[in-house]
Amino acid sequence: MLALWFVMEASYASGQDAVRCDACVPRVVIKTNLLHDALLVPDLGVEVEIGRRFSVSAEGVYARWGTDVSRVCWRAAGGWLEMRWWFGSPVRERALTGHHLGVYGNALQYDFCIGGKGVQSISPAYGYGVSYGYSLRLTDRLNLDLGIRAGCLESSCLKYRPECGELIADSRVRYHYWGPTGAEVTLVWWPGRGRHNNPDYNYEGGL
Repeated sequence: MLALWFVMEASYASGQDAVRCDACVPRVVIKTNLLHDALLVPDLGVEVEIGRRFSVSAEGVYARWGTDVSRVCWRAAGGWLEMRWWFGSPVRERALTGHHLGVYGNALQYDFCIGGKGVQSISPAYGYGVSYGYSLRLTDRLNLDLGIRAGCLESSCLKYRPECGELIADSRVRYHYWGPTGAEVTLVWWPGRGRHNNPDYNYEGGL
């Protein structure tokens, strides 16, 4: 029902804004979560505007450091899909700027081993929940998006230790967690020049 409400509201907002917008095409951004990058888990995402008040965001991570039986292993692969509602005065003038609330789902495979102790997902960990954030303008085509996610995280994992070129299983654990599930300090970029994909609705510059 919540997803249906989002779709209906997005369609209405798109129709209302079509009269006012200069270039009635969705704005598209490319982005990266700097927190994931700092943890050596490279992150890349794309977000598409729907009307002026809604957007859909897709984000993925991938890291593969270390060998299969090394004492240091740092691996992750997965992604997030999120639908956002934007509100407040900044989004009236600039796309994907200001406050946003969202609903999200994610799936992730991981394998981390440090100091001779490791944890590895048996099947993809998955989660879902809600998010809140605020995106502020840095330059004409750059924003910084600060946010937090909270919800449910489910994961079945194997705890192990590398020993004599083998991985020795110690225990199998299943996690069911409710609470904060992630944070973002995301650099957002609108590719293009002039009016093409310009985030400012009232842009008066050249082509």
